[in-house]
Amino acid sequence: MQVNTLVLGDFQTNCYVVRTDERVRNCVVIDTGLSPEPLGDFLEERALEPAAVIFTHGHADHIAGLNMLRQRWNGIVAIIHAADAAMLTNPMCNLSVITGTPFSSEPADVVIEREGPVEYAGLRFDILHTPGHTPGGICLYCPAEGVVFSGDALFASSIGRTDFPGGNYEQLIESIRSRLLTLPEDTVVYTGHGPSTTIADEKYANQYLA
Repeated sequence: MQVNTLVLGDFQTNCYVVRTDERVRNCVVIDTGLSPEPLGDFLEERALEPAAVIFTHGHADHIAGLNMLRQRWNGIVAIIHAADAAMLTNPMCNLSVITGTPFSSEPADVVIEREGPVEYAGLRFDILHTPGHTPGGICLYCPAEGVVFSGDALFASSIGRTDFPGGNYEQLIESIRSRLLTLPEDTVVYTGHGPSTTIADEKYANQYLA
């Protein structure tokens, strides 16, 4: 697996471009930033073809690149959990009104209703529903590669905020404990903000999970 990380926008959102191999052109994008132009340039400069963009949740700093991706790549499939689906179309729900630049888009092409596998560009992700930061927060686990994309559920030495509408601290802690800390300890965690980490590091050293 080839994972390229782009840190985008004022909120320093981690956007991931994932491929089965560095030599292939088909890819999956996981989340975008408020300023997605570097993502578009990265994909075009390398002649990459994004088959899908999967959103770990619906806050503006993770979804605001959708319109750009749809304009440049007509066939791209946008995927989000059902509980966050309204965030794509409603600037109040996705909190973009706070940034001063309200964002909205057409609805998702695929709405996730339950946990299970999805596969695009030759990549298979197991959807783990991890509500708490938002109701429809998800993590994307690749057991064959030993990696999980945690969105804003779990960070290095921290966890996602729960003071936004729809947030729930107890629910987030339970999501992390039941869905993430049960993964193999050597699993690499690609987070929504900040550096990557491992399940072991967070299981034994994260102050919120002690």
